Parts: sequence; structure tokens; C-alpha cells
Amino acid sequence: MKNRHSSLPQVSAYCLTAVAACFLASSLPGNAADPAKPAAPAVSTVNVDLLGSAKSPLRKTDKLAFFGDSITMQGGFINLIEKSIKEGTATKTSSIAISRHGLNGGRVPTVLEGKSPWGNMNGTMQEHIDKEKPTVLVIFLGVNDVEHGANGTNPADYRAGLEKMIGMGRKAGAVIVLCTPAVVGEQKLGTNRCDKGMDEYAAIVRDLAAKNKTALCDIRKAMFDYLATNNPENKTNGILTYDGIHLSPQGNAVVADLVAKGIATACVGRK
Repeated sequence: MKNRHSSLPQVSAYCLTAVAACFLASSLPGNAADPAKPAAPAVSTVNVDLLGSAKSPLRKTDKLAFFGDSITMQGGFINLIEKSIKEGTATKTSSIAISRHGLNGGRVPTVLEGKSPWGNMNGTMQEHIDKEKPTVLVIFLGVNDVEHGANGTNPADYRAGLEKMIGMGRKAGAVIVLCTPAVVGEQKLGTNRCDKGMDEYAAIVRDLAAKNKTALCDIRKAMFDYLATNNPENKTNGILTYDGIHLSPQGNAVVADLVAKGIATACVGRK
């Protein structure tokens, strides 16, 4: 029976693409390459702006740590959050620190280990947490766990690995923000090649967030909600991603505001 996911050579191509486009995809304006193209719909920045405002729930000594795959490695959504904090009237003089641990081709087990065939985090996740002592831990994984097919992560190991990450963060005193995996293709939900697996793994994240009482960023739902309105031509990519997986400037804006909301929610609820 043919696996519903892509083969490993296809995965390698995605990973190489992620490296080549790391800076381009996270920094260019949405329509700079095609001035004749209509402007992309505005995306809310309410939550990103909140993190740098007088009402920011962040403390002056907070340490934010992001763990994920090549989407986190490229870091466009993190750049937007960091910019708000560094330039915000209430936070620009703070000592808030942001660390990024995006592993190219990363899956839950390889991020725990700190290396994949396509990248190296220069330490295990536990080692980074021990060294940095984050107060806010953002976990955004799942695309490669599904998309790598037989070389990916089965549902039980995905769940167990995320539970281990939650435990590590909490032991270090951090509040946790769990993110559902995003997309593999931007066409109508249910018609992209990995939708069945992606929906299953997103459901695992939602369940873990509820059971462990962590903040939840339902990135998958938010992206498909956006695409339902803003992808009338049913394109496979070019709206929120540039290749069906990695975020475009518009995709980074959508994800940044949702993750900022998750961070705010987690921080408001802490002691």
C-alpha cells in the first residue's frame, strides 16, 4: 500500500529549500517581487503589539525559548515578536531574552536529541534548557513528523516526545506554549497530500494542551481559516507559504500574532 506521505528524497529537497531561503522568506515584503499583484489582506498585529506595550504580560527578565523545525529556524514569525519587544515603549529597556532552536528537518525525537540528518542544534533540548533557563517555552513541531512518512514519527512517539518536552520545561520553571503543526499544502482542507496525518497530529497537540493546561496556538486551524477566504484559486502555495510548508511574509504575520497571543495567555496565568 502506498504511503500517503512523501518519500525521503522529497523531504531532503524541502530541507535544502529551507536553508536556501532562510533570510529571503522571513524578511521580504509580501508583494515586493510583483508590484502588479494586489496587496495581501491585512493581518492583525494586536497580540504582537501587546507584548511590547504597557499592558505586556512579560516580565522584565523573561527568557523566551522557541523549539521547532525549519520554520522556527527561518524565524520570520519570531522576528516580528522580537521586534515588538525590542521596540515597545514598555519593553525596550528590559532584559527580555529570546533564544531560537530551529532544527532543519526536525521532528519531536530529533529536536529532543538536538540533531537531524540536515542540521545540528549544538546540544540536546535538555542541555539548552539547563543552560538558558527559559521562563517561556514555545514548542512548534509536527510537519516533519508527518511529512517524512515511514521515516517520520508515529503518533505514540509524537505524543510521548511532546509530553517529555512539557515536563522538561515545567521542571525548569517555564510556562508552556504548544503549537499545532501548520500545513503541507494550501489547498482546500482535506485535499492536500498530508492532511489526514496533519489533522491527527494537530489533535494530539490540542489534547496535550488541554490535559496539561498549557497555552495552545492552533496554527493549523488559523491558517486554514485564513486560506478559506484568501485562496479563491485553491493554490497549493503562495499565500501563507512559498512552497506549501515554509512561511511567506503573510504566513509569518499570521503565525506571529497567534504565537504572541499564546505567550500572553501563558504569562497571564502564571504565579
